[in-house]
Parts: sequence; C-alpha cells; structure tokens
Amino acid sequence: MCAGPRRGNAAGAEGMTRFVREAIRKGRALATHLDARIDAALVEGRVLDAIDDEGACFVGRIRNNAVLDAMAQPYLSRAPGRPTKEGDEFAVELGDYQAASWTRPYRVVLVVIDLPDPRTGLRELFPHHFFLVTNWRVAQRDGWELVEHYRKRGTFEDRLGEFNAAIGNGLSAGSFAANEASLLLKLLAFNLAGMLRGELEEASGCGWDLKRVQQTVLKAGARVVEHGRRVLVDVARAAGVLWERLLARMQRWWQADAWVRRRPRRRRWVPPPRHAHLSLVLRE
Repeated sequence: MCAGPRRGNAAGAEGMTRFVREAIRKGRALATHLDARIDAALVEGRVLDAIDDEGACFVGRIRNNAVLDAMAQPYLSRAPGRPTKEGDEFAVELGDYQAASWTRPYRVVLVVIDLPDPRTGLRELFPHHFFLVTNWRVAQRDGWELVEHYRKRGTFEDRLGEFNAAIGNGLSAGSFAANEASLLLKLLAFNLAGMLRGELEEASGCGWDLKRVQQTVLKAGARVVEHGRRVLVDVARAAGVLWERLLARMQRWWQADAWVRRRPRRRRWVPPPRHAHLSLVLRE
C-alpha cells in the first residue's frame, strides 16, 4: 500500500511523519478501520502526533527511562510466599504520560511478565517489564486487550522475512530513484505472489509458503507457440494440474469496468482558431 527506501544512515524515525500520513490516507480508501502498531524505534512525539492528527489509533512500545521505571517500581515486587507454577502476566494503567520531546500526553500501560523458564522452571531474579503508549481509550481497550493487540504485529514480521527470502531486498543501484523503483517492483511481485499463494491454498486445502509457490508453480517448464493470432503456452504436465486450478480461481477475480472497455477520456476544451468560419458555408 505504501513503501519507500530511506538513506542508508537514516535514524529510526526519520521521515516517518510524512510516511504515516501518506499510508493512513491511502489506507482509508481500502479499509473500514485503521490502527497502527509501532516498534520502539519509531515511537517519537511527532510520529505519534501525526497518527493522532489523522484520526487513527495507535499502540507502540516505548523505551524504558528513569521516569517510567520509577512509576513502575510499586508493581515489580513479588508477593510474599511461594510463586505460582504457571507464572504471572498482567498490565497496569499508569495514566497519561508526556515525555520532554512530546507535544501532548498519551496513555501509558505497564506490562509485567514474570514467567518461569520452559526448560528449567526457574524465574529470573526480577520480573521483565516494558511500557506501551497509546491513544486508545480505556473503554475501547483495557490494558491486557492492548497487550494482545500489540502482540499481533508480529504476523507482518514473518511476512517481511518471507519477502527477504523469496523476493530479496537487495538494492544495489547507483541512484536513489533506481533503488526506489526496484523496491516498488519487488513489493508488487510480492503482493501478486501472495494473491496466487492464497488462491492455491483455497483450491488445494493445504498451506503453501512463498518459496514453494515459486519453485513448484511459477518456475514450471513451458513451451510457447504462436499460432495464427494467438499465443499458446504448453505447461509441463507435472505443474499442469496446479495451473488449471490456479487459472480457474483467477477467472473469478473482480475487474473494474475501466479494465473491460475503454471509455472516452476527458480533454480540455480548445477553442477554434480565429481564421475558422469567417464566411458562411452552404452545403447541398
């Protein structure tokens, strides 16, 4: 939906204000609900303000600092007695918080995780904790609902790893414009391959990773023959069954009317030249 390269030595949140505004405005034409989940490197005041000004909700992990750690201290001590075998996870509302570089306060939630090691069964000396910042109201999402919502951001991190493995993120061109064009083409290829992967999963009833789609279906051997005014593609028999299923699913894709038939384009009206129609012309 929205992507672009940055300078190689760019800071974490550099250029993010313009990017999030553009992404939200484009997303409104495609979705009925928009919200952002942000990594700690991108949680800066101007980025949060940009999302909030666009009317979208966000939740992001904020880096620990002395002020927040002091606010969290009363909730980091374990209760007297033997701890539970399963461990503890909970969220605490800390109220509104405004960092020195922020222009407005936002709601902050403390997340405490005190779980035993799955192999040894022992806990760490001190519970692990972190903070979430958000503009969601408590009535919309309470503390733990916010934690579960934030954890779902990891699904795209898996997709990003798949993109690097199957498509490749190498941008070795000499100019910024060439690298930007290469990145956008790779993302278009990734989106199209993801659509084909989804159709194959629906048709076959089993899961497909992107590498398997490439090696099994898209890289199948074929012979191209031109006959009359038609071009025939004879796919190898091993992949022919998959291609038949895939093409049958693709025929159901929705197409805009503008793709089916060409319509007249709007043109600016141009007045006739001054020397035109100087005398009356009579035709029989």
